[in-house]
Amino acid sequence: MQIKQVLKASLYVQLIKRILVVYLLFTLCRLVFYGYHHSLYQERSVTQLAGIFAGGLLFDTTAILYTNLPYLLMFLIPFRFRYCRGYQTAGKYLYFTANGVALAANCMDTVYFGFTMRRTTFGIFREFSHGENIGGVMLRALADNWYMALFFAGLVALMVWLYGAPFKRSSILLRNAWAYYPVGLLVMALSVGVMVVGLRGGARHSVRPITLSNAGEYAHEPVDVPLVLNTPFSLYKTVERKGITPLRYFDDPAEADSIYTPVHLPPDSGAFNRMNVMVLILESFGKEHWGFYNTHLEGGNYRGYTPFLDSIADQSLTFEYSYGNGGKSIDALASSMASIPAIPEPFVLSPYFDNHIRALPLLLREKGYETAFFCGQPNSAMGFWAFCKLTGFNRQFGMSEYGNKSDYDGIWGIWDEEFLQFTAREMSSLPEPFLATLFTVSSHHPFDVPERYENTFEAGPLPIHRCIRYTDYSLRRFFKTASQQPWYHRTLFVLMADHINGTVHDEYKPAAERFAVPIIFFRPDGSLKSYQKTVAQQIDVMPTVLGLLHYDAPYFAFGFDLTRTPDRFAVNYNNGYYQLYADKYMLSWDGKETTGLFELHAGAGEDLKERLPRVREKMERKIQAFLQQYTACMVENRLTVKPQNK
Repeated sequence: MQIKQVLKASLYVQLIKRILVVYLLFTLCRLVFYGYHHSLYQERSVTQLAGIFAGGLLFDTTAILYTNLPYLLMFLIPFRFRYCRGYQTAGKYLYFTANGVALAANCMDTVYFGFTMRRTTFGIFREFSHGENIGGVMLRALADNWYMALFFAGLVALMVWLYGAPFKRSSILLRNAWAYYPVGLLVMALSVGVMVVGLRGGARHSVRPITLSNAGEYAHEPVDVPLVLNTPFSLYKTVERKGITPLRYFDDPAEADSIYTPVHLPPDSGAFNRMNVMVLILESFGKEHWGFYNTHLEGGNYRGYTPFLDSIADQSLTFEYSYGNGGKSIDALASSMASIPAIPEPFVLSPYFDNHIRALPLLLREKGYETAFFCGQPNSAMGFWAFCKLTGFNRQFGMSEYGNKSDYDGIWGIWDEEFLQFTAREMSSLPEPFLATLFTVSSHHPFDVPERYENTFEAGPLPIHRCIRYTDYSLRRFFKTASQQPWYHRTLFVLMADHINGTVHDEYKPAAERFAVPIIFFRPDGSLKSYQKTVAQQIDVMPTVLGLLHYDAPYFAFGFDLTRTPDRFAVNYNNGYYQLYADKYMLSWDGKETTGLFELHAGAGEDLKERLPRVREKMERKIQAFLQQYTACMVENRLTVKPQNK
């Protein structure tokens, strides 16, 4: 009986118990994550969920070991000072701190996931590294989601309660020093071996250290991947920026070129058109918020939250199937200005950030254009200005240039209404022709509007809906002011959203529609008016603008000219899967084979990969050609047209 009590109090037994406590806490986090986003997983059976949760333990193991590695090593080294009270107190607070931070990351990401639809990676620190508002964003998110803060406090309290008593010298079974140290070293070596296996994700020689993509083994579709993962794992695995692995599907490069090429040649005729260009990137204005795109919803009674923008879309070149090429704001900037998608991660956060590119602002500057970027945020926020300098913008207008902090919303930037009026005035001072790009900010968490409008804009099912109405009103005022300026009728306007933010209707919950954003080309004279039942994407903005300007030189872009390319497609990357949209279908591809084929706008829909082999094979060749070209050009720094092609 005494031996059992000593074993129960053993340092090694207690260490195992404390690690098991962390497993329990991580599992509770996953349960809350599932409950918080239950609508995304309501089609999963109990068996499927059990598989997802079981698979999650593999990723929990790696995250828990990384988090607790210093703590474990403190007490695995077989010195007797492990039993000193001061040493144990230091270890205890290291355990509480390290695991507390990991649990906090899980809790915060449970909320943040609703905005990005993926687990947070280390790239968020690079994205906000020069920002001035990350503290305010986090504090406001904590206040708005106080119940998550209470849950986190409960986790910490449970961790402290279950920690247990200090290790006691009386639990030492081997009193003889000649036996104590060799056995202790052996136990330490065995423990380190077990930890290495846990950190790698397996014991077989063929097993590479697991990474984010391995979560796909336990997922039934991409949205399951974040439920399998945990946020500490995602952060640890993305600390170092990893390169792209070149993919090769066609032995003959000419065959890949015949299916897809990023090299664009000028049209045979037509003089260069020096009209102005303005690109408006609308924060979180997913297609679901628009009445124009959704006349079929709610039995034909849906009106949306964008009455002014609906009127613009009605007079513009628009597309039934239009999609984003990433899930973050910075992705949209790279997609629209440089025609580079976020595959598998944002270009500006990748190892290829310093690749030589010739983006839209630079190409137009060479044609005599003034180029200006407008965003009401602090000038250093979100890494926008760094990218703008890379792409050829020579002027920036942000909070500093606006110069009146009384119109600051307190977190993100200047309210849209005021900043859009400022933009209209400043554009009138730009020499023509110009390229102006505007990024709105107000339709963002915490979804506030100016106090004077608290009772003006009707709320909707989601908090963002009131902000969408406010920014739509701000854009109405902007276009009214702009229409009175001489440059207005000489300007091509492009309107697009950066990404979606929240969904209500089932039609927008399938993986195919989680990137659904509007892409609109508008001329004040209505000359572009056309609703096309075809595919468009954000990386098509640059080549389409150049096409409408009759740009007269070869250039490089991963997108298509929507006015000249009938057989086109759209691509994006969703939690380890490549998605290709074409011919009213979406193909999900894991890099080796098709994992699903779904009809667009068909809700959850039936997997058609076996029923439509010809459609599947055609789309497979397209995604293979695109990925071969994309990965080779990115790795080999071939993002420009070679001189001999001119």
